[in-house]
Amino acid sequence: MKDNNQLFNIIEPKNELKKSIIGKIKALEMRNTINMVVFSSFISLASIASIVVFVINIINDASKSGLSQYLSLLFSDGKLIASYWQTYVLSVVESLPIIPIAIVVASISIFVWSLNKFLENIKIQSRYFIRLN
Repeated sequence: MKDNNQLFNIIEPKNELKKSIIGKIKALEMRNTINMVVFSSFISLASIASIVVFVINIINDASKSGLSQYLSLLFSDGKLIASYWQTYVLSVVESLPIIPIAIVVASISIFVWSLNKFLENIKIQSRYFIRLN
């Protein structure tokens, strides 16, 4: 019968093999980090572009819908606004370009998320460069 110690001996890999495995794992982690940096920077740029496009769209739609006239009424005739405030608020809400505003808010949140991921991955990548040097 074999000794129990012989059954559970852990075979250590050769030192070169261990270094090779760890090196490949680090290379894969580095490649994944670089891919995430590229992906998050692309998403950041796309969200900035959509923010610019839809802010311009909001400005154009607001001028076409007469939102500026409603807002100028707010500063010119306060008594009228105070007496008919419910109708005034509903008219302002109706003239707002809601969908472009929602898209801008979503684009801003996507930009903040992607910027956060970008900075996290840059931080991880800088740790790898510090270790290598």
